[in-house]
Amino acid sequence: MGNNVIFTLLTILYFFIYVVTSLNSSTDEYALLAFKYQITSDPNKILAKNWSQGTSFCNWIGITCGTRHQRVRGLNLANMGLGGTIAKEIGRLSFLRSLVISNNNFHGFIPDEMGKLSQLREIEMQYNELSGNIPTSLGFLENLQKLNLSYNGLIGDIPYMIFNLSSLVESSFGSNSLSGSLHTDICYNLPKLEMLRISKNQISGNIPPSLGKCTNLKLLSLSYNNFAGSIPMEIGNLSKLEILNLAQNNLIGDLPSTIFNITSLLQISVGVGNKISGKFPEDPCNRATMLETLQISHNKFHGEIPPSLLQYHALQNLDITGNEFTGNIPNEIGNLSTLQGLYLGINGLSDCDLDGYH
Repeated sequence: MGNNVIFTLLTILYFFIYVVTSLNSSTDEYALLAFKYQITSDPNKILAKNWSQGTSFCNWIGITCGTRHQRVRGLNLANMGLGGTIAKEIGRLSFLRSLVISNNNFHGFIPDEMGKLSQLREIEMQYNELSGNIPTSLGFLENLQKLNLSYNGLIGDIPYMIFNLSSLVESSFGSNSLSGSLHTDICYNLPKLEMLRISKNQISGNIPPSLGKCTNLKLLSLSYNNFAGSIPMEIGNLSKLEILNLAQNNLIGDLPSTIFNITSLLQISVGVGNKISGKFPEDPCNRATMLETLQISHNKFHGEIPPSLLQYHALQNLDITGNEFTGNIPNEIGNLSTLQGLYLGINGLSDCDLDGYH
């Protein structure tokens, strides 16, 4: 009798699991079909021919399912020429980890419902025509590691909550029409962040000194915005930084010498549009030995070209055009054997043949 009871209970349990799994799978299929029905342009008829209810959605092009539960884990439709809006039903794909729809023609708003996708690790929506604000709800995606919304038509602020996602490794918002300013405590909760790209927007205000707390940053690009004030010396704390691009802003003051303590630096770009002044920082310890590009053109640097500048033997491009440097061009520049581009014009340099230097 006892065995019969156990058998009955197990049968009920398996039936319950089957029903729940079936219902959840139906939810995924419903969400995908809703996504398909809002596609207005499918030039290669990929979704039109392949996304059919006659076959399992786990076999549809662009869909990856988990082996255990047969739930949608990945949606990758990059480079397919698709156009349309993003259906709010996407928020029902509760097992989704990767959403990649880059290099298409999606337009309209990013649905708030995406904030329900708690397992999302990756969002790539770059090179589309998305508009409106970045949903605040994206700040609820506690497992998010990569967020790329570059090359769209997004407006408004970058939601503060996004910079509280401690799992974030890469974040790109470049080439939109975003405005507002960066919060003063931007890096208080971003221990894993390696890339922050906000270039070509309309962000204003000061560059927060707290950026120095993102100690795993390898790329920091804030170029082509409206940042004002001075460059914080705390950027020198970014010991893993490889690319620093602050060009085309409204920055003033000195170039902090602490930047040249970063031994991993490959590129420094602070030129054109800024008004950085003072003498070029000395680097007596010659720590930035990997530096390949130094672009400080069209600022207000003055004084002589420091000898330490000639110790960067990996330099490939040096542009100090349009400053107020004086004195002679050191002959030692000829010892920079890796140099491919050298631009020294529109300065106060003397006693030399400028025709030999472009």
